[in-house]
Amino acid sequence: MKMKFRSLINAIIVLILISSLTLIFQSCEQDFVEPPVADSQSFPDEIAAIFNTPYTSSNITCNTPQCHASTNSASGLDLNNWEKTLNGSDNGTMVIPYNGFWSHLISVINSDTNFAPVTEVQIFPEYHKISSQNVSKIMDWINAGAKSKEGKVAFSDLSDNVKGFITNQAADLVAVLNANTRQVTRLIPVGGQPNILDAPHYVTISPDKRFFYVSLIQEGYVEKYNLTTYELLGRMQAGQSPAHIEITPDGLTGFVTNFESTGTVTTTTKFNTETMTVTGIFSEQRMKGPHGMALSEDGNTLFVASEIGEYIFKINVNNFYASDSTYEKSPIDPSVPPTGNGTSQFRPYQIEISPDGNFLFISCRGSSQVRVYNSSDLQQVNAINLGANSFPLLMKFTNDGQHLFVCNRNNNTVSVINTSNQSLETTVSGVGIQPHGVDFTSDGQYAIIACETQSGFDGHHPQVGSKKIGVTRLIKVSNYELLPDRVEMGSFPAGIAIVK
Repeated sequence: MKMKFRSLINAIIVLILISSLTLIFQSCEQDFVEPPVADSQSFPDEIAAIFNTPYTSSNITCNTPQCHASTNSASGLDLNNWEKTLNGSDNGTMVIPYNGFWSHLISVINSDTNFAPVTEVQIFPEYHKISSQNVSKIMDWINAGAKSKEGKVAFSDLSDNVKGFITNQAADLVAVLNANTRQVTRLIPVGGQPNILDAPHYVTISPDKRFFYVSLIQEGYVEKYNLTTYELLGRMQAGQSPAHIEITPDGLTGFVTNFESTGTVTTTTKFNTETMTVTGIFSEQRMKGPHGMALSEDGNTLFVASEIGEYIFKINVNNFYASDSTYEKSPIDPSVPPTGNGTSQFRPYQIEISPDGNFLFISCRGSSQVRVYNSSDLQQVNAINLGANSFPLLMKFTNDGQHLFVCNRNNNTVSVINTSNQSLETTVSGVGIQPHGVDFTSDGQYAIIACETQSGFDGHHPQVGSKKIGVTRLIKVSNYELLPDRVEMGSFPAGIAIVK
């Protein structure tokens, strides 16, 4: 009996050992094999087949462990499934739903500069450049929304609270940015002229965060869009070269400057935001080439700077016409003649009102300065030199109001001004090519810089051909560190607005 009992115990021990070994081997095997992927994360079959089709006799494919798979995702790009691919790579967004032309993935796999942008890949180029037929299939898939196998469109659930908008002036697009992850989630086509550049220049968000407005500086229109759905809600003719847009705190009234470069246009336009119709035009002979504007906190006073006339205007928006009682004016400098024919030495471009409402900070691209004026009487109180050939453009106060970031187009820098003592605190160098616009993430931690990128290349891979990508850069606000991130999008990023 004892022998039988011992035999039974030994048999049980053996079974336990065998079971344990089986589990160990299974565990080892799972370390090397990708688990099955649910359909919600899968590519459509046709796209999955391209990424898994061998390109050489050695069976190297896009998502094998040697390249872009979960086990070894080169440059952070994992092509194992749809969801991971849409997360992008170390180089940022790879696929922008509904726009294959400007998706970075297309530029990597494409070889035909007449078809789409082309970038040179230094490592294993023979495995990255694929057949034109397969490039077209991937392009069609992206243009149809880059959907998963079950039909989900990427980034379709993006919260409005993290959105940023950047005009791509040479591509007739507005890039929608996830400001938290710095991913381009959409490229919205704007403008109404086919095959003619409309040039979206400036973008601003309504105070209630329901809409955004875009000025088409070359077409002469202002457009209104739903911030959630990106639906075009209205457009209006806004004079020649509409540039800067301001919206009153109640969201009912807008203003747009007419930045016509010859100096023959001397107007700023007022419009009804609900009907998208012009309700008033302010005209004055010294208001030649107006661009920069700023509204007082109560929305009753509009400040305008004319770049060619080199005058500052303070206008009562409730009486939007030129008379002795409705506006005040002052030259940007005593040397400016009273005729409204500017000197071209100052060229005031943009206005920002200090957080306390007492001062106007005005970027002067002719003199490479930010000049400071009393908002009460338009008298100059300071001039902050930014360095030779800075050519400052758009500016923005940090979320806490303690600093002003200034984009210097011609020397690729961003100046940081201390607003309490109105002095230059530091200059961040090498901020991309031709910094144009700036805004801050909602938490205030990062400055996002839209760079024109027209005179050179600042992307992830060397570019071939004339189809220039646009690049946006980031600065850490706490220590003014320029981050290595390069957010690629359509040509000529310019105006920028982030939901806060």
